[in-house]
Amino acid sequence: MKLSVVVPSYNEKASIKDFYEQLTKMLKKEKITYEIIFIDDGSYDDTYLEIEEIITSDKNVRGIRFSRNFGKESAMLAGLEHATGEYVAIMDADLQHTPDMLVQMYKKLVDNTEYDVVCAYKANRRNEGSLKRTLISIFYKVNNRISDVKLLPGASDFRVFTSSVKDAIISLPEKTRFLKGIFSWIGFNTIYVPYTPEKRLHGTSKWSIIKLIKYSLGGIVSFSTKPIKFIFILGILVFMVGLINFLLMGNLANRTIILFVSTIMLSLGIMSLYISRIYSNILGRPNYIIKKKSGFNNKTTK
Repeated sequence: MKLSVVVPSYNEKASIKDFYEQLTKMLKKEKITYEIIFIDDGSYDDTYLEIEEIITSDKNVRGIRFSRNFGKESAMLAGLEHATGEYVAIMDADLQHTPDMLVQMYKKLVDNTEYDVVCAYKANRRNEGSLKRTLISIFYKVNNRISDVKLLPGASDFRVFTSSVKDAIISLPEKTRFLKGIFSWIGFNTIYVPYTPEKRLHGTSKWSIIKLIKYSLGGIVSFSTKPIKFIFILGILVFMVGLINFLLMGNLANRTIILFVSTIMLSLGIMSLYISRIYSNILGRPNYIIKKKSGFNNKTTK
């Protein structure tokens, strides 16, 4: 019974070895057979050199290096596509996801065979700025109101799940991916457990406000057509207002023009999100390009 731990990494040179040592210490203590798959998502520091050093001393560690930065979603997909364990976990390399929490989640899944996924959700966000907390709260409220998939507020990518869940995820052909939504869409029985992220030992978060907004919009577009339906309804309402103003020829003329122009701009903005998503998928480009793989020819512990 092997656990595959998928670890997306981007400029984590300072954290990789500490993470590896703490993780393997806990796994060995609990006598959990493992493989660790580090995905270097186009780091510009020496993250992959650190990964290769670890591989030389542990035959259960693998490394994948992207040709450039393709994003965390692509890194997680690459890890899942290369995982061979009966159980699979996704966790970050910055030690905000702790090894002891991972083991607790793994045991909970093994002991509860009626479930397929254990997902950690953030019990609080005290370490995040007020603006970031507000934007995240708005995202979950908007998503759960208009999206076809519902997300538990605070649900993270920190999960442990069965190989059947992994196979379902990687079977989806879409190029632009939103893993939180995919987990919800594919179904399977899920246990949610609270956790409080630890402080990063090194560096700072890679998630800027702009990246967070872009990621959130992509998630909503991936699983809801309501925004584009909203355009149709809005168009009818603006047409009716314009028609009434034309018939009455009152003082609403200027305000109607402003409303009309604003509606057009909003509509174009929403449609551009969907068009860009269609364009990306039509191109058929891969989610990632691998520059180098290490450790995959090693004999692993059975």
